[in-house]
Amino acid sequence: MCMKLNICLKTKEEIERFILIVNMGLIAALKEGVISIREAERHLYTPYSVKKLENLGINEDVIMLLRLGCELEDVESLIPDKLKKSINKISDEAIKLLHSIPKPDPPSKKWID
Repeated sequence: MCMKLNICLKTKEEIERFILIVNMGLIAALKEGVISIREAERHLYTPYSVKKLENLGINEDVIMLLRLGCELEDVESLIPDKLKKSINKISDEAIKLLHSIPKPDPPSKKWID
């Protein structure tokens, strides 16, 4: 049985805010050890996600965060002492970007359709 959930985002800014918020949740879960890097990769940090967002014309800085997320497994295996720094960089940049994207006025509709 497959359950389906529709998420509806109508503007580029809504998509960017959504991706940044999801990204922040994944990073928080990684920091707390609740999920693995591999799980985060299955959810968001994939070349497929990067390509899909590029095709939608999403802000290159948002896409760069996903690229950094795609590299976390390599960082973990090749230079594990830099992993925490890499995760923190993604978190810090996501927060800065989220501050820079204008909030919708009035607030956008609910994401879940």
